[in-house]
Amino acid sequence: MHKKDKVNIIIADDHQMFLDGLCSLLERNHKINIIDIAHNGNEVLRLLKHNKMVDLVISDISMPNMDGIELTKIIKKRFPKIFVIALSMYKQSQYINKLIKSGVDGYLLKNADIEELEVAILKVAKGEKYFSKEVMEEYMNSIFSPLSIKKSQAKLSKRELQVIELIAKEFTNNQIADKLCISTYTVDTHRKNIMQKIQAKNTAGIVKYAIQHGFI
Repeated sequence: MHKKDKVNIIIADDHQMFLDGLCSLLERNHKINIIDIAHNGNEVLRLLKHNKMVDLVISDISMPNMDGIELTKIIKKRFPKIFVIALSMYKQSQYINKLIKSGVDGYLLKNADIEELEVAILKVAKGEKYFSKEVMEEYMNSIFSPLSIKKSQAKLSKRELQVIELIAKEFTNNQIADKLCISTYTVDTHRKNIMQKIQAKNTAGIVKYAIQHGFI
């Protein structure tokens, strides 16, 4: 955050009513200054390109054209000094994992009190991380559940990881073979080895593993 009295923020959400309500509540805090609002990730990037005073972006996860996860990745790459807080209705571990990997600085659910969001904004603007209690509990449960521990110990080769990603993207064995320049027999062998290592019973199990570990 710049050495000034207020944190300059942009809020992104595709629901106008939610935007209006959040802006109305945050405007009461004299330490927070709402520079602009956006309805999708592309709008946020255009605003950041032309406004150098932004400290922090509050973004929904589910938005048209570009979701909050992809937006966070781009912001962290193009505007590394800008902080990002995800504000969403989703608390499933796959969303949390993806956002943490993308470099998000904070994550709160949309049912959070406005006071908690204000605390999060001010903490994140100082360079701290802020994750709500519900989000942290879900994240920790996903990491330390017996199933997650067992799967995290699976020693997958680089090629097997590539195959998992392509399976999750609905590639057929023939398409995977063409993509990786290997035979369909080799693909089938990789698929069987993967299922054994991660203890998946079928393709759906591989896809679930891919989602939990941020492949898609």
